[in-house]
Formats: sequence, structure tokens, C-alpha cells
Amino acid sequence: MPRSGHRRTTAASGRGPALLGLVAAVLVLVTTTYLLWGERTAAAQVGPALPVRPNFVVIQTDDSTLEQLYAAWQPYPGAPAIRAMPNTLDLIAKQGATFDRYYVSYPLCAPSRASLWTGRYAHNEDKGNVQPDGGYSGFRASPGWNHNIATWLQGDGYRTIHIGKFLNGYGEAPYSSYQEVPPGWSSWNSVINSDSDHFYYGYELSHNGVLEGPFGNSGSWETREYGERDDPGCPTAPTNGKPCYYETDKFDELAVRELEATPPGQPFYLQLDEAAPHGDFRRPAGPEPPPRYYTLFDGAPLPDSRHQGFDQGNVNGMPRFIRAAPYLSAEEIHTYRVYYDKALESLRGVDDGVKTIIDELGALHELRDTYIMFTSDNGFFYGQHRLVGGKFLAYEPSTHLPFLIRGPGIKPGTESDELASNIDIAPTILELAHVRADHPIDGRSLFPFARDPSLITRRPVLFESFVETADVEEDGGLVQSARTHAPAAHASILAPPKNYYGIVLGPYKYIEWPDGEKELYDLETDPYELRNIVRDPNFFPVRAFLHRELERLETCSGKACSEESPPLPLTRREQAQLRHEHEREQREREREKERREGRHGHR
Repeated sequence: MPRSGHRRTTAASGRGPALLGLVAAVLVLVTTTYLLWGERTAAAQVGPALPVRPNFVVIQTDDSTLEQLYAAWQPYPGAPAIRAMPNTLDLIAKQGATFDRYYVSYPLCAPSRASLWTGRYAHNEDKGNVQPDGGYSGFRASPGWNHNIATWLQGDGYRTIHIGKFLNGYGEAPYSSYQEVPPGWSSWNSVINSDSDHFYYGYELSHNGVLEGPFGNSGSWETREYGERDDPGCPTAPTNGKPCYYETDKFDELAVRELEATPPGQPFYLQLDEAAPHGDFRRPAGPEPPPRYYTLFDGAPLPDSRHQGFDQGNVNGMPRFIRAAPYLSAEEIHTYRVYYDKALESLRGVDDGVKTIIDELGALHELRDTYIMFTSDNGFFYGQHRLVGGKFLAYEPSTHLPFLIRGPGIKPGTESDELASNIDIAPTILELAHVRADHPIDGRSLFPFARDPSLITRRPVLFESFVETADVEEDGGLVQSARTHAPAAHASILAPPKNYYGIVLGPYKYIEWPDGEKELYDLETDPYELRNIVRDPNFFPVRAFLHRELERLETCSGKACSEESPPLPLTRREQAQLRHEHEREQREREREKERREGRHGHR
């Protein structure tokens, strides 16, 4: 992974008269400037012609991790591996581009989703989950309410469709009503009370402001009564003759219906916000899977090797709240193993929907002109760093997430190492749709990097959290106690809500806490963030540099947020090695000079 800079470009210049030298210098400057600028534009100008008005499908899961996208296990030795999301990998990743270094800036439901829609960091938009200052009400009071991907695309002729979870608090009295449809959406099919219920049966939908449902019985997961679940043949071939209500399958049914209802020739933007694999906070742990996959991953192990930080032993150098955390109990490990297995099973249901939507696009002859994106709003802790049951924090399991994109002009099997973020999704779509935003955007398009994976820049990504100030009750207490399963989407067990700022740039991740603690990790050599090197004198130049860059980003807005950083400084050890090499070369030159002078004197 390059530590700094664009792809290298060179220009030759010779020696000659002063005028020729000046001309050459100007040509070099112009050529170099053009090449650097061209890295951002040339990829969009080569290859097959792109559709003038492409379609877009964005599929976003809730609380799924990067590891879960690739998860697979063998039920017994010699058995074929069972993959959690084979269709997503085969039909999107293998047919398009994978951004291996994609991060969400604020790993929490509402702020992360707001950043996707607006292309802006949370400090410029929604800062939390809890109403009235965060969640749906907070977004309604922010600039993004009238300036987002839906309003921009709809204003330029797109049919915009939302299906699934919107923002925490939508449809929950007294702050909002299911009758309200946010601006920009041509067709609205959104779950109400998703924050307080989060059930896979018994949910209700606002269909363009009209309440529909409940669909099924919300008690089915806790009671495990077979008659309250869908038939295992759902959604295509139920044997009991009853309707299929499982939430993920219902969303897929609505997606197919909305695609078929879109007039031929009209471009569309479909955003499918899945509820899975978010848990519903009732026993047994985790989300309820579709009945056809109820036991598919039973017994699958947690990502639990010690080098990955599971139930981390040596926590020296970690923040105080981790140093104070006890080892995980046997009960917690069992609970979150069940949670993990149920999450994989629920994601298998999401994966079925990926194939359903792609098949429908093919049947409608729209697939070749459609960009399909897959991502998650935030990750989840399954015991890493002794943390379970939450997100919030800037560590890899919570922030480093999937981002896949396929579509016209993107070569199958492409992998990009460019740093990417959820603030980049909206500007990517706008560039491809040839639509202008009417409000400043903090991110920038990822399409040039999907077209040419050799492009690498020094644009950093900011981490920020305002959860301690935005997600508290009126009495000042946290929304949920630390070790309960109370129904709130901002729940955590051990993974506490904390404020912080951080930055990822090159191989480094740097985090600052309000109490003055700091963390620095070299993700190339320490991908599981087990060794905090912030106090290592070797990295003091890097630490000081990242602190300055972090201060620049904390209050950035618009294009300033996507400005590239200067080259990363060398570590002290690298500086010493460079000096040593310079001195060695200097000595070699002096010895060579002495040898030449000696030969001359001998003559």
C-alpha cells in the first residue's frame, strides 16, 4: 500500500540554452498538472460509452461487518463450505469493483445513513440517533433534509424509490408521523418504529404516507412458535397456503414491484435499506433469520483467534474503558456466538434478495444500464478488544466495511486500495447521473478509482462521534444501560458510546479522545489494532502530522474535506536510515573522488 501520493508520473527535461530550459520547464509544469488532473478524469473518458441516464440500486444492510460478507464455514470435515453471501460476491463483487479500504466516518445508524444520502460528514449533518436532536427529527432540521441524493435525482427526472428502514425514529410519536414522506422520494415504502421494535414480523410500513400492516406476529422470534413464522417454502413456494411476511423477503417483493412500476425509459434510483442483520434485543440473541435458513450456520464459530483481538489479553496502551473491561464471560461468548450465527443466516436472506433484484433488472432489460452498490451502515463487535454488542467506536470491526459496485464501464473483478467513505457514495452517483448538487458535498466520486484501480491519492477519511452529547435521555442518563437488551438501536454491551475524533491516512489510523488519550495504529503491520504505537518515539513525526491533519478535518466543509494531505513524514527510524544511506553515498563519492585524483597524480 503506498504511503503517499498519486500514481507516479515523470517528464523528461534536457539541458540547453536558457530559453529552451525555460520552455521545457513550463511544458513540464503544464504536463504534470494535466496528468495529475487527468487521473481524476481520464478514466471516465476511455472504455465503452456510458449510458446517458443510468439507473441506480443501493442496497444497505444494518450492522453487518466486512468479515460477514466473506464468511464461510464447514459443518463437518470434508463438507463443502457454506458461504453467507454467495450471490452478493458473485453477482456484484466479481462483476464489478471492490473497495478494500472503505470506511464509515461515524459508525452509528442515523449519522451514517445521513452521510450516504448527503455526501457530508456528520458534523455538517445529523449527529446522533435519538430524537429530537438526532435521528429522523435531527435530520429533518439539518440542511440535508432538502439537499440529498433523492432531491437531486428527482429534480432531474429520476424516479426515486425508498424501501425498508429510513432513520431511527421515523413514524414514532410525538416527533414524527408515518404520514410524512420526506422530500425527494417518488415512492416511499418505509418501516415505522424501527428503532423501538426492530422486529422481523409484525412490522408496519408507511406506503406514501398510508399505514400498511402489521405484517405477521411480532412475538414469533421470542416464543419460537412455528405457526407464527413463515413457511420454510417462502417466499416463492409456501406449502401452507399462508402469506409470506418475513421482513427481508417483503422488502424484496416491494423492490420487484417498484421496478416493474417504473415507466420504461425513465431512469430510477432504488434504495433498499435492509433491517438485517440488526438484532431485535429479545431472546435468543440476534436477528431472526428467514425460516429456510433457520439453522444453516448453527455452530459456526466466532471470528475468535487471539491475534484478531477476540477477548484481547494484553490491553496495555488501549483506552481506559478497555483496560477496565473484564474478560468476556462464558455466557457472553455463547450469547454472541448465537448472535453471530443468526446474523449470518439473516444475511443469507439478504443475499437471496440481491439475486432477486438482479434477475428482475435483467428481465426488464435494465441490468446493463444500472449501477448496483452494496454496503452497510456500520459494523458490530463480536468480542474484539473485549467489546460486544455495539458499534460506535472507530476500530476496524465497526468502521471498516464492504463497498461493492458493478455497472457500465467497470471491469469485473476490479479491486481498489483507494481510501473510500460513505460520504463518497452520493457524489459518485451524481457524477454518473450527470446531476449537479445544489449544496456543498464533502466527499468525491469513486468512479475514477473503480475504472482505474491503480489510482491512489492522499485524501484522508475522518472519524467522529457525538454519541455522548447527542444520544442521552433528558435526565442525562445513557439511552440504554450497559448490560441489558432494552429495545433501542443505539444499544451496546461493553462497547460504550464515546465521543472521539480520528483519521485514517496511508497505513495509519489515529484517534483522539476527549480525556486526552490517543491511539495510533499501523494497519499494514497491525491490522487488528493490538499495538498502540502512539507513545513510540519512532512514530512521533507521524503522530504530529496526523494531529494537524485531524484538526483540519474536524470542521471541514465541502471541497476542503476532500483535499489531499501532504506526503506522510518518515518515521524517526526511516529518517535515520535515510541519513545513513545519504552518508554512505557521500563517503562513496568522496572515495571515488580520491581514487580519480590518485590515478591523475600517478600519471
